[in-house]
Amino acid sequence: MRFSIFFKVFVLFTITLFSFGAFAYYFVSSQINHEKYQNEMRHYQFVTTINEILNKYSDYDAVEAYLYKIGFRETTIENLEKILVKRRHQLHHRDMGYAEVFKFSDMIFILLKKKERFVLYKDLHSISYRNYFFAITVGLLLILSLFLLVLQSLLPLRELRTQVNRFAQGDKSVSCKSKQKDEIGDLANEFDHCIQKINALDESRILFLRSIMHELRTPITKGRLLSEMLKEELPQKRFISIFERLNMLIEQFARIEQLASKNYRHSKEKFLISDLIDKIEKMLLIDMDKESPIHVPSSNHIIEADFDLFSIALKNMIDNAIKYSDDKQVFLDFIGNDLVISNKGEPLKEDFEKYLQPYFKSPNPSQAHGFGLGMYIIKNALETMGLDLSYHYSEGKNCFTIHDCVLNYCDLKNGEELPPPPKI
Repeated sequence: MRFSIFFKVFVLFTITLFSFGAFAYYFVSSQINHEKYQNEMRHYQFVTTINEILNKYSDYDAVEAYLYKIGFRETTIENLEKILVKRRHQLHHRDMGYAEVFKFSDMIFILLKKKERFVLYKDLHSISYRNYFFAITVGLLLILSLFLLVLQSLLPLRELRTQVNRFAQGDKSVSCKSKQKDEIGDLANEFDHCIQKINALDESRILFLRSIMHELRTPITKGRLLSEMLKEELPQKRFISIFERLNMLIEQFARIEQLASKNYRHSKEKFLISDLIDKIEKMLLIDMDKESPIHVPSSNHIIEADFDLFSIALKNMIDNAIKYSDDKQVFLDFIGNDLVISNKGEPLKEDFEKYLQPYFKSPNPSQAHGFGLGMYIIKNALETMGLDLSYHYSEGKNCFTIHDCVLNYCDLKNGEELPPPPKI
């Protein structure tokens, strides 16, 4: 289970507050009990002194003066006579003195027998617990202040997370600069510095690629114009076809760049597999006068995907299948909603996931062609469209399956209306 740092801080604050409250309750309770015990002991000492005075001198005036001196004043409580019924009997039969400590309603008094009546004295020096409660209040305010201070320090993390999410979604205008002079502020400023460097690198990359494509388009355009000036029809058509294919490869290169930078916006459409194969054959510069190495049992199946992106993925798969096959042939089959691309050859030497990594090359030198980006491009293109790719080896064939891309089969004999072919 995943919890945010704010939730953890709140839990820590709650535990700290509860622990402080429990400690404060225990501490104050023990101090109050201790103060009450000390106060009771003082009263017993006073009673002992009073009884000594009365036993020796029987001087009630001296006792009253002593009580006034130590801060006691005469007082009374309601129904005192009824309360003292039992205590009168006890006092009449006591030999040790004429005063005793009297407890009533959690209060302590000195009860004095004076000429056949009882007088109650109360200590005016009451015990104050305000210092304890003041200390508890200060402690609570301190904990609350620390909690708010920590929250205030962590709040920039939310803003930083928001900016990071915006940047991850492709918004390059975000700014994470912070004026905080702590680790979080340093982190935000470092991330802002990284964003600026990434934007600068991205701009330089785009400028570099556009410059290359511009420089390539210029000679291709000139070559095509010169081809149209040829008098012989057959060479003219061939040269024009070659330059159009080269121009198509440049467009494919631009889409791959958009795909790698996560800037490609795909849109699903329905198209025939035959239209897709026609475009792929042009992209692979397959000679139309010769038999195609791409074998499709039926050209009437309908694919639902982004036409340009799917053609890039399938073109790379077919290109790899032709390169690494024993007979330089590739076969396309339809199983339910899946498209299976297969070729004859030995099974993959490494785990399939390794081939999907960029710049991975086969351990077999005879099969190490290119830069190792083909399968990586295929994987990213299919993931962008939400499609899955799997591999298995069966009956001497390497089989690569693109799942859930085939919509249905279109029977031309029934006169069904075909979707318009995408522009190639």
